[in-house]
Amino acid sequence: MGWSERKTGWEIRVASLVDPESMTHAWDAMRQQWLVVYDDFSLAIFMRRGGNALVEQSVAEAHLATAIGPSECVRDGTAEVGGFGFVATGHVPDDDVDRRAPSRSLRMQVLKRDGYRCVVCGRKAKDHIDIELHVHHLIPWRMDGPTTEENLVTLCGTCHKGLSPDYEPQLRELAGLPGRAGPVIGAGNAEFDEEVTRYRQHVRDFLNRVEGSDGANPSPRGIEQ
Repeated sequence: MGWSERKTGWEIRVASLVDPESMTHAWDAMRQQWLVVYDDFSLAIFMRRGGNALVEQSVAEAHLATAIGPSECVRDGTAEVGGFGFVATGHVPDDDVDRRAPSRSLRMQVLKRDGYRCVVCGRKAKDHIDIELHVHHLIPWRMDGPTTEENLVTLCGTCHKGLSPDYEPQLRELAGLPGRAGPVIGAGNAEFDEEVTRYRQHVRDFLNRVEGSDGANPSPRGIEQ
């Protein structure tokens, strides 16, 4: 949609319509299941259980205006390793937009969250006198990564200096932070597939109970059997 006026490299993006056939083909190719959300009932199921869904435009505009509306964000860095994605930046205070070094309080937040240990080697300063803990940007500053807690991780000086290149997607996973750790296209994920399968079965059981009770509610279309 455009570029942020607050920082070069940050974008203003808005949700766009997708081609249903192409989207479902991609999900099928990745062996992921999906459903179609076309009314309030199917939306309620999707919002409660999650998963992949094609949401009809009028339903999205009526109930998901905040999610699909314009928002400030930055690329999450995975483009460098064959992935894609964005991280929201709209919550970053104006005073912190151009801050490269974390404040003292923010640094302590990150250290405490990570258990005062390096997320790579696991060593703690209290156990090793040679350890110096650093706070590292997951999305590097050179890639316009924000200086926020969700974009910072604890590394010891040795691991930090040995990090080359400076963008390493697996650090997010090592730190136990939410978000994509790396590219998803073509990557097998048995745990994810299992969870989605369980979710789909839950939806089918739920719908069977609802229809068996009064038959008043239609089944959401697009639920794979």
